[in-house]
Amino acid sequence: MTIRAALAGPAALAALLTLVGFAPRAQAAEQRLVYDLAVEGEAVGTREVTIKYYSRPSGERHVIETFTHIEAPGVTFDSRGTGLSTPSGAQFSSATDRNGARSAVAARELSGGGWQVTVQTGGKETDRSEAHVRLSTLDLMDPARVGLLDAPGSVGLLIAETGDIVAGTLGTGEPGSVKVGGVRVPTTRYTLAGPGATAKFMISGDGLLLSSEVRWLGLDMVATLRDLPATRDYGVVETTEGLGSGVQEGDL
Repeated sequence: MTIRAALAGPAALAALLTLVGFAPRAQAAEQRLVYDLAVEGEAVGTREVTIKYYSRPSGERHVIETFTHIEAPGVTFDSRGTGLSTPSGAQFSSATDRNGARSAVAARELSGGGWQVTVQTGGKETDRSEAHVRLSTLDLMDPARVGLLDAPGSVGLLIAETGDIVAGTLGTGEPGSVKVGGVRVPTTRYTLAGPGATAKFMISGDGLLLSSEVRWLGLDMVATLRDLPATRDYGVVETTEGLGSGVQEGDL
């Protein structure tokens, strides 16, 4: 299934809303994370994340699966997303229900830089190339990809759930700390400053997103990791020959 096939019509979109993900043929080492979402200090929802690690002869593959639920004034929002990163690049697909209106996004990192983005909403599909986009919000939850924040300069951040872009100037990472589950954790703090909005990301030494603040859905959304996940067990990583549905490894 290609990205375009995944967004082929209402039936495909309904299937994405039911289950956006992979059917791996072997178990993988994985980490599970839960983020609490808040707007102006008020709880509005959660984001559940699973990071799965697969070993391959050509390099490790990471599968990121997310489920986001938000209930804020004027907004009821549910979204499922699945991303894949390999040494060759990254891609993702997501499906969303916002106040009963359904949409889907699929995107692929281009080999020459930037991303190709396909959005389906209201029965219409748009396909565009975004040369200034460096990473997606799913990349922020991928320890293999979050290092893309280390290069300051002009950056576009692709919101995986909506296809919107937060653009601005990314500053140099600064030392900081944040409490996670009652434990204070040293972090590197990155700030993306753009017209009318500033995004912030707190990253741990092992590449985990501990907290973030990004404006989307018209809201300044703060995400805070509820508890630190179990340390990844490298000893049980298994080889998988392919991924059975959703975004496919063979597309990279």
